[in-house]
Amino acid sequence: VLSIRDTVQRSWIQPPGSGSDLSCTVEVRLIPSGEVIDAQIVRSSGSPAFDRSVEAAVFKASPLPVPNDPVVMEQFRSLRFEFKPGSV
Repeated sequence: VLSIRDTVQRSWIQPPGSGSDLSCTVEVRLIPSGEVIDAQIVRSSGSPAFDRSVEAAVFKASPLPVPNDPVVMEQFRSLRFEFKPGSV
């Protein structure tokens, strides 16, 4: 999940006026190749622009780095992580 978070972070463009202290939780659904088929905010930051920018970053970062092992990949079909700018 850390490499996925890092990949999304690199694709993220901070919206004007949003502070770096915001965070949200995003749920991502993937197909086995790592391509994103859905991304939804499940815990909002309170800033609609910030939340939309995170969803956009998830799609922009697609395909995400996923394990090659099909058994392990099943655990990555749907995942949640907290997006917090600057955190690793």
